[in-house]
Amino acid sequence: MLYRDCIEKLLQLKDVIVTNIECQANEMHVWMRMEQRLHRCPQCGCITSKVHDYRTQIVRDVSICGYKTVLHLRKRRHVCPNCRKRFDEQIEFLPRYSQFTNRVNMQIFRQLKECRSIKSIATDNNMSPPTAAKLVNEIDYRMKRLPEVLAIDEFRGNAEGEKFQCILADPKNRRVVDILPTRKHEMIRHHLLGFNNRKDVRFVVMDMTGGYRKLMHELFPQAKIIVDKYHYVRQITYAIERIRIEEQKRLSDRWRRYFKKSKYLLLKDSDKLTTEDRIQLENLFRISPALEKAYALKQQFEYVKSSANREEAAKRLSKWIMDVQRSGLKEMIKVSLTYQNWSKEILNSFEYPYTNGYIEGCNNRIKVLKRVSFGMPRFARFRRRIMHIMLD
Repeated sequence: MLYRDCIEKLLQLKDVIVTNIECQANEMHVWMRMEQRLHRCPQCGCITSKVHDYRTQIVRDVSICGYKTVLHLRKRRHVCPNCRKRFDEQIEFLPRYSQFTNRVNMQIFRQLKECRSIKSIATDNNMSPPTAAKLVNEIDYRMKRLPEVLAIDEFRGNAEGEKFQCILADPKNRRVVDILPTRKHEMIRHHLLGFNNRKDVRFVVMDMTGGYRKLMHELFPQAKIIVDKYHYVRQITYAIERIRIEEQKRLSDRWRRYFKKSKYLLLKDSDKLTTEDRIQLENLFRISPALEKAYALKQQFEYVKSSANREEAAKRLSKWIMDVQRSGLKEMIKVSLTYQNWSKEILNSFEYPYTNGYIEGCNNRIKVLKRVSFGMPRFARFRRRIMHIMLD
């Protein structure tokens, strides 16, 4: 009796009687039956314990001590003495028509929150990948209302014939609003028009995609659009990189390699430069005055970024744009014109604390999921996995 009680406590299954246990290779086979009790007829409601016949069902359970657990469950089929209806006994831990216990399903749902392939999850739970994939189809998250702060971005998903998908998120509360099958404006417009609380959106955070700005003004005319800081700072980074490439083209092979090795040095924070780094920069600037001008303008923009408020940032940005346009550097002038075009949205980033940092983190996790899964071509399943992983 003590042995039986210990085994039943180990299995953590309610109202079972274990009759035998055998270990075969890497599997643990457990023979069991349910304690007999009264059941209600699903047709007429009559209470009965009369057994019509028995059958043994093989059920997969969670692994125990590294062994894949196989339950041989001897199930009763009852018969109603009133209406003669035959029905199976009710078992709490086993869903109807299922070959896996509830614990397996719950474990799979927990593992689906990890950036793992469905195949590896299925292998862990002793089932086929298509069976595990069916559980993904039961996941669905849909938000009925838009948040106060809405962030929008795109990512390369390569699903359903579309190269890019669109992600909508709430950076303030750190949750994903939805994943759209394409980044096309018609799809985004149609999806967002389905919400009846668009007036509640006060801020929209985005990158410097002109089409998105026009669309967001159309859908949320009362909202303030904020350009993510990373996206406007990288405009300068890209400009310096283009200038470096153009400068090194006219040099000898030796100096070309020297310039190429200094790529990340030009982007390094000035307060992190070592003495050796400063000597290397002086060598670069002696050879390329254009690169020296571009680097000085980059350092000057650091002063703009350190502004304490919108008014201060506006003055410093205006002066920076004028200095750039006097510099004669074509690539930097292009950046200054872009900043002029986006000045209102850029200055909003100094007034309000919202960025696309959360959504960029989501994009990184999506890339990991896509890589470990060797691509997810079915968008519906891809979307459900993303929504489930991002749910905290």
